[in-house]
Amino acid sequence: MGQIMKNLFLTNYSNTKFLDKIKESLKSCSSFSFSVSFIKKAGLILLEKEIEDALKRGCKGRIITSTYQNFTDIPSLELFLSWMKTYPKFKCHLDYQCFGDNGFHSKGYLFEYNDSCEFIVGSTNITRFALLKNVEWNVSLYSKDHFDSLNDAYKEFDELWNKTLLLDEELIKKYKILIDYAIEKWDMDYVDGSSNKIRPNAMQRKALKELRRYRDQGVKKSLIIAATGSGKTYLSAFDANNFDAKRLLFIVHRDTILNDAMKTFEKVFGSKRSYGLYTGDNQNLDADFIFASNIMVSKHLDEFQDTEFDYIIIDECHHSVADSYKKIIEYFKPEFLLGLTATPERMDNEDVFEMFDTNVPFELRLRDAIINKLVVPFHYYGIRDNLVDYSSQEKGVIAKEISKSDNIDFIVKEIEAKRATEIKGKLKCIAFCTSIHHAQTMAELFNDAGYSARALLGENNLGERIRTFNDLQDDDNDLEIICAVDILNEGVDIPSINMVLFLRPTESSTIFLQQLGRGLRNYPNKEYLTVLDFIGNNYDRSVQIAMALGTLGVNAGIEKAYLREMVATNFISLDIPGVVINIDQLAREEVLEYLDKTNFNVRKFLEKDYMNFKAYLKTCYYPSHMDYLNSDVAPDLIRFMKAKIGKKNMSYYSFLKKIGEEDIPLFNDQEEYLINQISDLLPLTRVDEYIIIKQMISLNYDASKLIGFNGKVSDKTLDNAYYYLENDGIVKNSRLNINIISEQLKEYLSDLIEYGLTKYSIDFGDFNSKYKLYANYSNDQIAKELLLKGTMHFKSSGIYADKNEEGTIYLTIDLNKNERLSKKYLFKDGFKSESIFIWESQKDTTFTNEKGKMLLNSKKIHLFIRKVKEEDGITMPFTYFGEGKLVNPRNSTVMDDKGVHNTLLFDILLTNSVKKELHFDFEIPEKEVN
Repeated sequence: MGQIMKNLFLTNYSNTKFLDKIKESLKSCSSFSFSVSFIKKAGLILLEKEIEDALKRGCKGRIITSTYQNFTDIPSLELFLSWMKTYPKFKCHLDYQCFGDNGFHSKGYLFEYNDSCEFIVGSTNITRFALLKNVEWNVSLYSKDHFDSLNDAYKEFDELWNKTLLLDEELIKKYKILIDYAIEKWDMDYVDGSSNKIRPNAMQRKALKELRRYRDQGVKKSLIIAATGSGKTYLSAFDANNFDAKRLLFIVHRDTILNDAMKTFEKVFGSKRSYGLYTGDNQNLDADFIFASNIMVSKHLDEFQDTEFDYIIIDECHHSVADSYKKIIEYFKPEFLLGLTATPERMDNEDVFEMFDTNVPFELRLRDAIINKLVVPFHYYGIRDNLVDYSSQEKGVIAKEISKSDNIDFIVKEIEAKRATEIKGKLKCIAFCTSIHHAQTMAELFNDAGYSARALLGENNLGERIRTFNDLQDDDNDLEIICAVDILNEGVDIPSINMVLFLRPTESSTIFLQQLGRGLRNYPNKEYLTVLDFIGNNYDRSVQIAMALGTLGVNAGIEKAYLREMVATNFISLDIPGVVINIDQLAREEVLEYLDKTNFNVRKFLEKDYMNFKAYLKTCYYPSHMDYLNSDVAPDLIRFMKAKIGKKNMSYYSFLKKIGEEDIPLFNDQEEYLINQISDLLPLTRVDEYIIIKQMISLNYDASKLIGFNGKVSDKTLDNAYYYLENDGIVKNSRLNINIISEQLKEYLSDLIEYGLTKYSIDFGDFNSKYKLYANYSNDQIAKELLLKGTMHFKSSGIYADKNEEGTIYLTIDLNKNERLSKKYLFKDGFKSESIFIWESQKDTTFTNEKGKMLLNSKKIHLFIRKVKEEDGITMPFTYFGEGKLVNPRNSTVMDDKGVHNTLLFDILLTNSVKKELHFDFEIPEKEVN
């Protein structure tokens, strides 16, 4: 055995770093042999030049890597394959499940020199984190002669080489399919922020995983579509961190938001990077991360090399069809380009999608996705199944009911009826069942009925799943129906699905939307998805279907009166192109009856909604306030806060306590009182109170810094807000009314404040008047705004009169749309047309008394209307319909249990005709009613 001449201990923090040692060895070796289980392109790029230089000078190279845990990415393998084609002395072998269940986990680097040899072994894979950041241990053994451990390593390497597969295009294609269908994937280079102070929310975690998956397939540009306020800038920062961006360009079309974007990245990256602005006033081009306007960059492209940035972000990229953006996108060649946008209503040019190669890893809510043709529409048929009883709580009992022979005949008949009219070509169907046994039974019964069917379960391995998915999509394969339980809820799409069967009661609107979404992916010649939902007789569960479909409306509301009319009219007012919803008349009548008699704001329903959402997030912790804004299938958090379980909940925290959630912080009575009072301000219709509280949480309240915030805050609005905060006992002496703010309370309140401000941003955005057209306001919120101007309040009549603006009044009107409420007073209120509202004053109003004169002398009115005053224990808000005038006054009367009373009847002529989306909900006729 030769004498070992030199050994080194190598880490990312040692005097000689591991990465530097590998680079040094590659520069002088005559051959290299790497056995590395995990390789990522983001890490390989750090060695790419040195490896290629070695191959160019005739060095022999061998690399073995693996598909273990689906970690190694496609771009790395594609690079290896290109080297094999270019350099005859280089070969790569791939462990593609060559060792069965035994994982390939080696990290060894062997080098031969003209007069010596080296063996480097330890923990480091070829990933960016491993080569630059992680705590890794390695040792380098160097000698003039071969030594025992080196000889043993070469022997092991040769054995592995002979057992693994020579890399080729077919092998890469096969592995890419495996990645596509992988339900879960381990990734050491994926940051979920769990160890950081700032953590990605639910939406961001999902988007980050999808972005990583796209990059693993070689995608170099992607478009993220998510609602305003849902954290897209943080998402881009988290993804840049996962990518380990060294030189980044963040582009927007407004200078005003550059500072906020830069601060977001500073919070995620900290001192690891430097940051600078590139605008007309600031030109810091030396920073690692540059935040710039599109105009500035497009005018000065000659200041940059085309490969200068490895990561570029285009914010609000619906503007990217503009010439300035086109010039930027066409000029730069980053490793990755990310586009961010909010709702696609403004994305009226398909070139936006094409600029990002139509790669959309994360999409917006379903309604907008359908309208913008990101997914196909659906034809939903709710079929009353008289042959099954869904009343049992036992899944086995329900499964037996569905599997009865006469019911199978009924299901087959319905499938064939829709197949004849709606399905073109082969039937490609997913049937969702109640349990594993039920899925297996239904597959057998479908086979007996003449279909080719197969059960697909969680216990099926990946190969079986892929074969089943491919067989269903293959027009030449007999497979027509896959029976599943929940394996298809997420993680896998079978784009060519043309029919979905719901063969179980719907327990959750969340799960319903998930499973519906499995079939909505675009596919050539696929116009829509056909959905057959077999509705049994238990509407405690089946009403969840109506709630889920109701969320597809413009206002995504599940208010009972709104939902009732949606069901009664087969959801015709959804007005989504291509979507058809048809519920059998008998099923429709029974759902409506159940809606009328059921209080959905009792503990049973609220707790069920909460637990379904928690399960959807797959978390053992309670969902944060912000989680409810970051998911299309989240229940309404305000409902949890405002519903009465015993007494009014007041806050999300009090709701969690009442339902027995164990994983919540422990707050004392004073802390809980403060949480309740701050929560009771929700939903916000102005931001003043919350931005004051936000500053106070950090103990640095300074009103002068808040003026102009969001364009709505002034010294007057702040004074007004401060007055209410003091009266509510929330603040005292410019501090929150609590002795010590613990870190735990600070963290909870920060999440609560972020939720309130973000929801305000989503609901209100930018508007110029005192109230936003068609926004919702409570009675107290209307009054708070008006008291800024010193109004007089007529409590008994729902009228506010403005002292400072003579002739201006504010009307709050209850339509009492609910029939049970409308029997008390038979007022004649209602829309005559989209621009005229007929209003009857409160009783005992005449042409000559004070109430009547005030109305007759009015010059301008602000109109607030709500359909019902209260629903299932929750006080409902008013919708603001804008300004108008009281015209055409006439005498009228109203009768109650005390007799007949004089009233005045007016037409309110609105300045703004009511938008079409509200016509159905507020019973506005398309033509004027005489």
